[in-house]
Amino acid sequence: MDNTNITELCNLLDTLPNPVTLNALAYNEKGEACDKIVFVNKSFLKSIGYTKEDIPDERSWFLKAYRDRIYRDYISSQWFKRIGKSKKEKSDIADFPVRINCKDGKERWFNITTQTEYTIRGKYRTVAFIQTESPGEVKQKLDTKSLELIYEKHLLKTIIDSVPVRIFWKNLEGTYLGCNQSFLDDAGLKDVSEIIGKTDYEMVWKEEARLYREDDAKVQDSGVEKLSYIEKQTQKDGKVVTVSTSKVPLKNSGGEIIGVLGLYQDITEEFEAKKALREQEKMMAVQSRQAAMGEVISMIAHQWRQPLSNISAIVNNIQLKQLLGESIEDDMMVKSEKILDQVEYLSRTISGFRDFYRPNNIQEKIQAHDTIEYAVAIVDKRLEDYGIELRSSYQAKTAFYTYANELQQACLNLIKNSADALIEVKKEERWITVSTEENEKHTILTIGDNAGGIDSDILDKVFEPYFSTKREKNGTGLGLYMSKTIIEKQLKGTLQYESSPDGALFKIKLPRITELGFEEKMQERGYS
Repeated sequence: MDNTNITELCNLLDTLPNPVTLNALAYNEKGEACDKIVFVNKSFLKSIGYTKEDIPDERSWFLKAYRDRIYRDYISSQWFKRIGKSKKEKSDIADFPVRINCKDGKERWFNITTQTEYTIRGKYRTVAFIQTESPGEVKQKLDTKSLELIYEKHLLKTIIDSVPVRIFWKNLEGTYLGCNQSFLDDAGLKDVSEIIGKTDYEMVWKEEARLYREDDAKVQDSGVEKLSYIEKQTQKDGKVVTVSTSKVPLKNSGGEIIGVLGLYQDITEEFEAKKALREQEKMMAVQSRQAAMGEVISMIAHQWRQPLSNISAIVNNIQLKQLLGESIEDDMMVKSEKILDQVEYLSRTISGFRDFYRPNNIQEKIQAHDTIEYAVAIVDKRLEDYGIELRSSYQAKTAFYTYANELQQACLNLIKNSADALIEVKKEERWITVSTEENEKHTILTIGDNAGGIDSDILDKVFEPYFSTKREKNGTGLGLYMSKTIIEKQLKGTLQYESSPDGALFKIKLPRITELGFEEKMQERGYS
């Protein structure tokens, strides 16, 4: 492919509505074949954000797109399985659902589809990305003007066949006028001439033909595009898959609607992958809660030891006086009050522990400092025993709605993490800081310590599941992972680690919701 054709190819890729990269065949230092990313189109820059300089090769792309090591390993293994499956099925297309860390720091789901071989001039191949399940966001805009190039430039035929997104177009009667190679593969056909003139009732997906034709008619009659909707499709082997489809009116040069142009992508595996991830996260949550409950039972025993000793001492003193024949009537009332005080403390303690891990799916209006104080109350005896000072500064005053128990669990995990780190270091002065502040839209909770911080060489692993730095080797490695999961997925906030001159600093940033929406209000009143 000469430089002129490369330029023209890239210009055409820029007209496509989905993110696409152009990859060239290269070799690494071991002599193994790999991809060199030579071009990313405008849609890629807009939705994913990385330039080709950011991700010059496969390794750079994997490190940036899949920052979690465990998930990166999972994607690698699954991807190679998918490539092997495609080759076994004698298909030159492979696709796979992934969760990508975009350059703006946000995670988004895409279905990646690539050619398994370098079919463009024997040196290049394209990789296409279909964003899925992003409510309120238009993900598959189709540029109908570029369709005219189908009849004007032969190179566009090469491009739409190379891009592994299923593309097709029909006339007003629902008769197929053309499609790309990926669409032909799904239909079980070899050449585009086999589809021209046919309708959906004559295709392998004839069971879904009526619904397809209804969608075509709505788009053609209204002139309004229908984007990123989910439907079923029967394929050549009889398997029914789930696809994400977009359709727009097909217009001629005079602006008159002459048919419909559509594209779709198989997203079946994406849902399966999401389900597997949800099950994995649910299992980790159970493990974390079980470990926390074990620690809570240990802390209950610790909290109760002193009051029970006091009660025992008072009772023994009364019994001793009785044995010695001394009168106990004068101080019986005082001793009874002391016993009642200790019993009340025990009752208060067990109530607090009982409520702490009680599931609650209803948002409550809380003050941030109350949440921290509640978590501190559970570990205050442990802090006292090890001489750890608690320093607090509460500046946030506005109450807000959140899932209180979940936030309390995350705060307890972070405070315990600081306490465990301080117990391991030999310092005369040991302290934990807890603070709150607020801005126009957020409430911020900060928990820090003077335990020295986290080594830079393991900093990128602290939020990974099952990773623990505790020398006693009794840590589950789930505390920080679950705290981040709770804050970012359940509470829609962020949890970040920051270095300070003294040690670790964890900052929780939560959206400050002062009024519940309609659905939340109905839930609060007991309606589901």
